[in-house]
Amino acid sequence: MPSWEQMHKQLTTQHRLESISPQEAQKLVKSGKFVLVDVRPPDIFEKAHPEGAQSAPLFQSVKWSQPDFKKYLRAIAFMANGVKPVEENTEFLEDLAKGSKGKGVILMCEAGGTTKPSPNFAAGKASRSLKAAWKAVTAGGMPVKHMTGGVYAWYSADLPMYGEYDKSNLGRTPNAAVEPKGQYYEEAQKALEQKRQQEK
Repeated sequence: MPSWEQMHKQLTTQHRLESISPQEAQKLVKSGKFVLVDVRPPDIFEKAHPEGAQSAPLFQSVKWSQPDFKKYLRAIAFMANGVKPVEENTEFLEDLAKGSKGKGVILMCEAGGTTKPSPNFAAGKASRSLKAAWKAVTAGGMPVKHMTGGVYAWYSADLPMYGEYDKSNLGRTPNAAVEPKGQYYEEAQKALEQKRQQEK
């Protein structure tokens, strides 16, 4: 995958990805034109997810069957920091096509990320669902939308869930999903636009 900055530029200028609220997502799903697709790992999806959501994980647990020294080192570094080692799911686009059932997709992860710039993140905040959206729109073949705030926002909006949502995430995920606003947001937007103009 390219850098987040490159993905962001393509998502916002070339593909004009639309991020929608959980309430808008629910309306589109009820219309029969879109399907909710959860890109979190399967074990997390199985514990709890928005009702009716399909699973198409962007990342998967590391497969140890194929020897790869770099993979082992990376996995050891993840585990040393208390993080479960994962790798890109090479079958993501196939999983997405199956999950979409021939409809448009609304992609979500835990907190959603944002393409909107902020003082700390000039290119917005990367997330699994935004990276999945980049893969989907560059592959083409189906309408793609992104759900702002992810599963956390769906849960917070008191929309129907399957399973018991892990409330221990409540203290850490919302910060990544907060929509930027105010003076600093406007300044960051201007700076990003100037940078884009210089690159042309």
